[in-house]
Amino acid sequence: MTPAAATRAVPLLGSLRRLGRLTWVEILKLISHKLFPITVLLTVLVTTALAIAGRAVTEESDSRIRFSNYSLWVASATYGLSVGTVLLVAVGAMAMSNEATARTLNTLLARPIRRIEFAGAKLLSLLFATVAVVAAAALAGYIVGGTAQPARTVTIWRDPGGGEQPRVGFPSYGPVVDPRDPDYVIFTRGEVMGEILFGFALLVVPVLAAVSLGFLIGTLIDAAGLAIGLSVGIFVTMEATKFMPLLFDLASYFAFNYPMNEISIRMGEPGRGIAPVWDKALLGVETSAVYVAVCALVSIIVFCRRDITL
Repeated sequence: MTPAAATRAVPLLGSLRRLGRLTWVEILKLISHKLFPITVLLTVLVTTALAIAGRAVTEESDSRIRFSNYSLWVASATYGLSVGTVLLVAVGAMAMSNEATARTLNTLLARPIRRIEFAGAKLLSLLFATVAVVAAAALAGYIVGGTAQPARTVTIWRDPGGGEQPRVGFPSYGPVVDPRDPDYVIFTRGEVMGEILFGFALLVVPVLAAVSLGFLIGTLIDAAGLAIGLSVGIFVTMEATKFMPLLFDLASYFAFNYPMNEISIRMGEPGRGIAPVWDKALLGVETSAVYVAVCALVSIIVFCRRDITL
């Protein structure tokens, strides 16, 4: 390495270290705030309640609705995540606006902290929050979904050991077999799990896009209450388009929340013996990634150029 390159590398490493420390501080602030723990807890409770309700309906002898273990996991987790995303948008909106409302920006930036590092740490802490909520929904749905009775599912499940499948397992996920030929395995347990976990990984991007939009609005508006209300209102309005088929079809490829619906559909297919095609979901994820990049870039530029003197 030449002396010039070494000189450039030292400030870069110092900046990365400061960014890491700031990110850790922001994560601790996030955890200590009431809204984030409430978001995680509510996501888990809603996911668990939906999974228990679906399991109860499946186990009723006269019920026409049947959930397999996999479909119960996916359905409960994705609906629970939708509720958690609303609160995550509020978390994103208050990340910067709360600092302005509490008049702490001047104190923070009076220290040797670069604005771009401070804004970057905020965004990384929101990424942590997003991954945590998605993981909480996935884990809660997995645990409760695994306790459903496989004997009551649409698809016949076969115990890999050849013995009788227990009526209640924890968890009781197994291979997906052909109902007409139980010896023919359509998908192994690992293959189905892999597709579902891949879907949960993809869900991080559209959820983060919604959170990034909230962060952008919180950067533009100093009043935390107004920023939260506006951000949540925009997200709920976009979610409402899912119930308007014509409007949703026209705006689906341009809305960051479109992949959430598409991904959840694809995640449920392996458990029914259908090979998922992720093309549309990946296209939607790319759109969501553009939203994340644009919102993050605009937020950093606005924050770095704004006058925060009071």
